[in-house]
Amino acid sequence: MKAITAVGATPQRMEVLYSILREAGVEGEERERLANLLGPPSLAKDQTDAGEDNALVDCLALGHEMGLFREESGRVALARVDGPSSFLELAGRQMVDQIISSVPTEGWVAGAIAWMLRQDPRSPLPWTGSGTATRLQSQLGSPPPFGMTNDSRVQQAVYWARALGFVTRWNIVKAEVVVPDPTEAVSQRLDHVLLRGQQITMPAFLAALGRTCPVLDGGSVHREVATRAGDTANPSKVSASLSLALLRLKQRGELQFQYFDDAEVVEAEGLFGDGRVTHVSRRQVNA
Repeated sequence: MKAITAVGATPQRMEVLYSILREAGVEGEERERLANLLGPPSLAKDQTDAGEDNALVDCLALGHEMGLFREESGRVALARVDGPSSFLELAGRQMVDQIISSVPTEGWVAGAIAWMLRQDPRSPLPWTGSGTATRLQSQLGSPPPFGMTNDSRVQQAVYWARALGFVTRWNIVKAEVVVPDPTEAVSQRLDHVLLRGQQITMPAFLAALGRTCPVLDGGSVHREVATRAGDTANPSKVSASLSLALLRLKQRGELQFQYFDDAEVVEAEGLFGDGRVTHVSRRQVNA
């Protein structure tokens, strides 16, 4: 997936383009009109950098790569007009959930997200400057992975991570920062790992979550990035970013956590006084 290097293909523009084409139906829309709707003829900051290109060109390239668009006689249409109503729903599947490895380009977005989720929310990533790129290189070495070769492409990765629900951006003491917080991403996937009214063990819950979303704890991309950073994953300890998400879902009343003496313990900071938890359940919705 070349979304990180295609600077014009932001999640917002892709969502707009997908919505326009979905409304246009099987006949689609004229390419020239789409260009005017998406932005100015050129968004290039550096004409010598192939990664910085016209907004529509980048968006169409990504859409074709994802199998979403078809073009004929100067018109663009969706390959399937009966698909999901949201582009981001499709993007979450193709860019994250269906990814096994971050090494090929189609895994770059997932790899970038997995790396961001390995950072401690109490030490957020700077939005501007070279601080994030420097931290990436110090942890994963050179050349920087996942197409994040300069500051603009690091920010592009953040755009996708934020749109897909894995990070947030905050202004703290007049500085804008990126906080690893997959609350929305986890919430979107709960139906696949924990039925309402059900209680399961924390190890089972985390394993199911990692299978469903491989950038989260225990997932294949999460493990791959941790290995590259020289870390050994500890399955009995939840990462700081996922612990934050689980705490926020607990505060919303979406998840409840329990501790039983005779069950396998997982450490998740903040969920209880000492962070020790054995089971999780999900609120039952009354009819």
